[in-house]
Amino acid sequence: MVNGSAARHVSIPTALSSSGLVSVIGVVVDVFGGAFQSSRSWCITFTLKDTDFGNGHVWDGLKIKYFKDNPSQLPPVRVRDVILLRNITVTKFNGRPLGVAPDETTILWAIFRPEPGFVDISPICGPVPFEPSYSEKSYALSLIDKSSNFKSFRVASNEKSAPPTLRSVKSVVSAPQSNANQKFSLIKDVEERTFVDLTGEVVKIFTNDSEKVALYLTDYTTNEGLHNYTIDANNAREGDQYAYLLRSKRQWQGPAGRMTLQITLWEPHASFAREHLKEGSFVRLRNVHIKRSRIEGTPLEGAMHCDRRNPDEMNIRLIDAKNDERGRELLRRRKKYWESDPRKRKAEEMEEATSRRSKSQKSQNKTATAKKEEGQTSLSLPKRYEINKTSKLILVQTATTKPNQCPETVQASNPSIRCTSLADILDGEFHENVSPNQIEYRIPFQNVCYRATVRVVDFFPPKLEDFAVPEESEHKPRPDAEVDETHNFHSADRSIRWQWRFCLLVENVPPHAHGKSSQRMKLFVSGADAECLLKLDAADLRKNPSKLRLLRETLSHLWGDLEERKRAASKDGSNPHALGPLSSRPFTCCIKEYGVRCGHGKSQDDELDDGTGCSHETCFGWERRFAMFNTTIHA
Repeated sequence: MVNGSAARHVSIPTALSSSGLVSVIGVVVDVFGGAFQSSRSWCITFTLKDTDFGNGHVWDGLKIKYFKDNPSQLPPVRVRDVILLRNITVTKFNGRPLGVAPDETTILWAIFRPEPGFVDISPICGPVPFEPSYSEKSYALSLIDKSSNFKSFRVASNEKSAPPTLRSVKSVVSAPQSNANQKFSLIKDVEERTFVDLTGEVVKIFTNDSEKVALYLTDYTTNEGLHNYTIDANNAREGDQYAYLLRSKRQWQGPAGRMTLQITLWEPHASFAREHLKEGSFVRLRNVHIKRSRIEGTPLEGAMHCDRRNPDEMNIRLIDAKNDERGRELLRRRKKYWESDPRKRKAEEMEEATSRRSKSQKSQNKTATAKKEEGQTSLSLPKRYEINKTSKLILVQTATTKPNQCPETVQASNPSIRCTSLADILDGEFHENVSPNQIEYRIPFQNVCYRATVRVVDFFPPKLEDFAVPEESEHKPRPDAEVDETHNFHSADRSIRWQWRFCLLVENVPPHAHGKSSQRMKLFVSGADAECLLKLDAADLRKNPSKLRLLRETLSHLWGDLEERKRAASKDGSNPHALGPLSSRPFTCCIKEYGVRCGHGKSQDDELDDGTGCSHETCFGWERRFAMFNTTIHA
């Protein structure tokens, strides 16, 4: 489908506050690393501005992600180019505006590249030939003229322009090496209120926060000022298969002891970490601020803020540890540590025990075969052998699997916040209030957030095809917009955008004691919160089977075989829960409480209306709701 109508463009600030389809013209002030290939298509990321070119940063611009299956159809933008984009989709990603040109839609672009002494510029157009309108050309040329007075769109360094003397040249050449050696530090040597460069391995990363990323880094050296991570090598099984026994917290997967430094990454480093870092990555971090929180006695932590003199400078580098001197030293320390780690010894002992049982069973099998050949085999031997064989298999599975462990594929933000049970959330005492007249009443809802460990037991709508719904665009074409017949023909299609909207029924983990039903809660998932959970854009799932398949695969990490049971039950009219315990595992998620207008209806007698708009005497006109947010399935 081609979104090619010449609808009037809007300014970048207007686009930043919009949602849906817009046309924009702006100056390219930043290109992020050039084109790269994602899992399904090629993408180029750049930032546009049309005002405030001299404010020294580019964060206030509109970030654009342009996707195409064919890389030759991507706009070959450079910094200082002026580009026209027709009918891109502005949405929210991690709480920030983002302009998206999806690969299934042809988004027309035209690049106006400034040239010395230009009078008229012929634009570079794609991905199909077209001619920009007169107003589009005029505005693009005016932006070239406005931005030509700025040498850089970022803050320049305060270097002196005087020619250096011989002494100053020597100091300039020798200083970087000296400073680099002085700032580099092992984690064992870091101290509070210092700035250091670090080389290490990413042990854990939390990327769900829209403003920052929590990174856990180790170089396998010990610092007594760090948090002490403990492990239990004997904890081979955490609870029962269906989580009806109390489960301990998931084991720390990094090195034990005080070897791991938590570092908070702020923009622009947070965006780089979300796209390029994962557990096991080897990185070099520059200019890490070592500090403590304001609470006395807290461990050392790190922070990486933007460089004020160069706000877009990236201080994170992925390294090939084998081809880096400090990386090789890190690998040697890493190997030495894991050779002595009790978790490895425990795993080796379990493997040796399994191997011994296997050899013993093979020996019994050979003996049985030999006796059978000699005619001495008892009639009961094959049956006992099958029992022993089955017992061995069950024993191996019990020793090596952890069915009750929270899946690492589901992650929630703010891991430092302890989880709250659903019972405590639903029966929150802070909803009880007393008026100045000593009248006790209960507030219908509070705008508060929680973290909870739950399990999915049902969902609505019953069909995954209905998890995305069409929504009419709030941005209707303006009456003075430049439109043509093509625009009128496609306006109905373009005015419809799709949004995730579904509900999960979850139960508390662990459940109540025997004889009591487990506390359950409806969690609504929609909009940007659903995009964060699924990492998928909403679409018409009945016309997009590939996206439906991706959705089904993604949600299987959340609820196991629940959807398969519901599909089978809908065919034969049975109860999907009658087939025994569900395979869905517990996971931790973020829950926000909010309120919506009640559905009781207005009072028919206006004189009795107390202003709440509700006919029920004890109702304040609001209903309490819960929604999932800041939770992501890393399928």
